[in-house]
Amino acid sequence: MAEDRLTRLICEPLNLRAYTVISLNVAREITSLHNTTPNATVALGRTITAAALLSAMLKPDSEQSLLVKIEGSGPIREIHAQADARGNIRGYAANPQPDLAEDIGALSFSKTIGAGFLTVRRDIGMKEPYTSVIPLRVGEVAGDIAYYLTVSEQIPSAVIIGLTLGQDGSILSSGGILIQTFPETPEEAIAGVEENISSMNMSLGDSLKEGADIVDVVKGLFNNKAVTVLDSRPIRASCRCDRRAIRSMLTSLRREDLREMIDKDGGAEVTCTFCSRQYHFDKKELERILDKKEPSSPADPGKPKPGMH
Repeated sequence: MAEDRLTRLICEPLNLRAYTVISLNVAREITSLHNTTPNATVALGRTITAAALLSAMLKPDSEQSLLVKIEGSGPIREIHAQADARGNIRGYAANPQPDLAEDIGALSFSKTIGAGFLTVRRDIGMKEPYTSVIPLRVGEVAGDIAYYLTVSEQIPSAVIIGLTLGQDGSILSSGGILIQTFPETPEEAIAGVEENISSMNMSLGDSLKEGADIVDVVKGLFNNKAVTVLDSRPIRASCRCDRRAIRSMLTSLRREDLREMIDKDGGAEVTCTFCSRQYHFDKKELERILDKKEPSSPADPGKPKPGMH
C-alpha cells in the first residue's frame, strides 16, 4: 500500500503555492480505531486531512503542532484532529457512532456537525498557542478551513478535500489540496484557478479512487503550468500520549482527589481519548505521587479529575 505523504509545491508562472496530502492510511487507521459509522467516518476523515494540510505551514521537523476542532449542535458533537511538524496525526470524534445505519449515498457533514464553531490552535513555540475561533459558515470542512485562512490568517486560499466510501463504509480514497496566493499573485491567475476548481469534471475523492496522481490534479488546476516540488514527506497516525505524560497529569490533581482514588478505587485507570490506550496506576504508584505533592492550599480549588474508566 502506498505511503501517505504531505507535499509542498510552488507554481512560479502563476505565483501560487500548493500543498497536497494523501491521507488514506491515516484516515483508515484512526476511524477504524474509534469504530466510526459512515457519517462520523466522513467527518473525522476530512478533518484529519484538513489538519494535515494546515501542518504544511509549520516549520518542518520542529516541535510545532496544531489542533483543528469542530464543535456543533449535531449528533457527532465534536471532532478533534491534531498534527505536528514531524508528520504525526491523531484525532477522534466525541460521538463516533452518530448513525447505526446510513445509506452511503446520503451522508451529510452539515447535518452531522450542525451549527457551531471551528477552532484552530497553533503551537509554534511562543509563550501561548495562537488560537482562532470562527463560526461554521459553509457546513463542509474544506469551505470552513478556506474561510478561516482567508479571514483569520489573511491568506486567500482554496481548499479541496476528497474522501470516498465503499458500500460497506470502508474508506476508498482520502486526500486534500490547499492552494494559496502570494501578495503579488495576479488576479487573473486567481480567477483562472477558481474557474478550474468549479469546473472539475470529477471530485478529488473520485479522482484519487481512480488512481490519479494528486500532483497531476494540481497541475491541471494550474493549466499545466510548470510546478516545482519543494519537499515531500510521509505522514502517519501516531498518538503522543505516554505513561510519563499521564503521570504528570495525575501529579497535577489535588491531594484530596488522589486520596479518593487510593481509598475508593485502589488505583486509577486513564484512557487516552485519541488512541484509546489505557494506563493503569496501582495504589502504591498513586501513594508515591501523593507523597511528593505539597499540601493543598485551602484557597486552591485544584484541577478537575481526568476522565477515567
